[in-house]
Amino acid sequence: MSSALRSSANVSVAILVSRVLGVVRDSLFARVFGVSWLTDTYVAAFRIPNLLRDLFAEGALSSAFVPTFSDALNKGGRERAFRLGNLVLGGVLAVTGGLTLAGIVFSDELVWLIARGFGGNVAQVALGGLFAQIMMPILALVSVSAVWMGMLNAQHHYLAPAYAPAMFNVTSIVCGMTLLIVHPSERTGMIVWSAGTAASGLVQAVVQLPSLWRLGYRVRPTLAGIGRDSDVLRIVRLMGPATVGLAAVQINIFVNTQFAAALGSGPLTYLQNAFRLFYLPVGLFGVALATVTTARASQEAARGDREALQERVAEGARGVWLLALPSAVGLIVLARPVVELLFQGGKFLAANTTATVPIVQAYMLGVLPYSLVKVLSPAFFTVDRPRIPMFASMVSVVANLLFNGLTYRRFGATGLALGTTIGALVNLAVLQLWFGRVVGRASRPGRRCEIFRLVLCNVVLAAVAGGAWWASSWLLARAGIAWPWGTRRLAHALLLFATIGAGFVSYSLGLKLLRFPGADELWELPKRILARLRGTR
Repeated sequence: MSSALRSSANVSVAILVSRVLGVVRDSLFARVFGVSWLTDTYVAAFRIPNLLRDLFAEGALSSAFVPTFSDALNKGGRERAFRLGNLVLGGVLAVTGGLTLAGIVFSDELVWLIARGFGGNVAQVALGGLFAQIMMPILALVSVSAVWMGMLNAQHHYLAPAYAPAMFNVTSIVCGMTLLIVHPSERTGMIVWSAGTAASGLVQAVVQLPSLWRLGYRVRPTLAGIGRDSDVLRIVRLMGPATVGLAAVQINIFVNTQFAAALGSGPLTYLQNAFRLFYLPVGLFGVALATVTTARASQEAARGDREALQERVAEGARGVWLLALPSAVGLIVLARPVVELLFQGGKFLAANTTATVPIVQAYMLGVLPYSLVKVLSPAFFTVDRPRIPMFASMVSVVANLLFNGLTYRRFGATGLALGTTIGALVNLAVLQLWFGRVVGRASRPGRRCEIFRLVLCNVVLAAVAGGAWWASSWLLARAGIAWPWGTRRLAHALLLFATIGAGFVSYSLGLKLLRFPGADELWELPKRILARLRGTR
């Protein structure tokens, strides 16, 4: 586990920067546009290229491409691997270019389909179609970015691909700051924001090129011989089950979008903001550990070392337990002050905060299982068993949709977020069952004792964080100070950061005292992150 934590530190820092900037991006969006039918229209329109991007680029393609590229690199050297990269790049441009064109032509129909026609509001559907047309190129741009990201990760160059999404968010933030200064009409502002989102996709792809250039790669997309290349055929073969499995997940998101749109104005936006907070710990720890674990597991699988593969995945999973669980606990306890700090202000009102908090808490229940799925699922691709994560994904989607279909009217958007957690738990259960049969399960003495110690420290974390925030808020209220808005916001932020710090110290110190594996690395993690952040300046 120590090895996994150390190796993922660089990636975690990069993803930390990206996720924080993503929260800033969504915070700007909330302040500029608030919560209304217009924001729901944008969210529905953005789902169209985003669903396709998740399906082809950052899902099936990445899962199939990284182990195949690693194998080509291991057996044929960089020349062979880079030729494979250009073949895949040519194929990706051909496929996603066609899908992008189709999405632009049929944008109104797609918006009507994904949002149930917004209850028959033709003007809203037409506006959503315009937003979708502007943002459809994201599909091709981010797909190209995913190919280059996989090439870098397979060669253990994690920083550039990890920082690429941060540049996506930086571009969007510049767009949002411009809108705050210019104050255009809401419709014009949303069109500008949509165009800025598309431009962000281009920036995300291009920023990775310097790192690839230094490794000797030259961008020469080609289709010559693509149908006869054995590695390309392997990628296609692996992508088939992965696409089916991910398609099931996208169907789930698609149907949940319809459920949310049927609840009236606002739920789509609330879910989008809450999901951003959900994906903060998932991205920081689940994706970071999965990135490192997948690259290492691919190498072990290419060498045929099944025991080493098993241990690499086990290390990543233990790291997720150590990092993702306390993050979820902390965000459940501090959901209200976090939402107030990040989103409340401008057109995002206190009532919007109240509506968002329970959705955030429902999402947080799924952080641990969702992060574990991120680590476990790619392992099956490294051993050419892609049908297992496909089946797990499909079963989880059935559970999710069944729960949401029966409860969305009663529980609203909070129930839709809870359905995501239920789906992640089902997915994880299936993967764990088959992982032991296909790859093997390491037997570790004292595992139950470790889980008890971990749960105990998380209980302490919840008590310290909740108590510290309650006490500080009570003292401020008793002081009766009439804070200017900016000073009050700063005091809120400082108190919240101090509360989070107290929770982290209590958690990591408790693990150290109980001699939990990896506790020393966790205790040193803030110091290491600060050192690396200073090094990036």
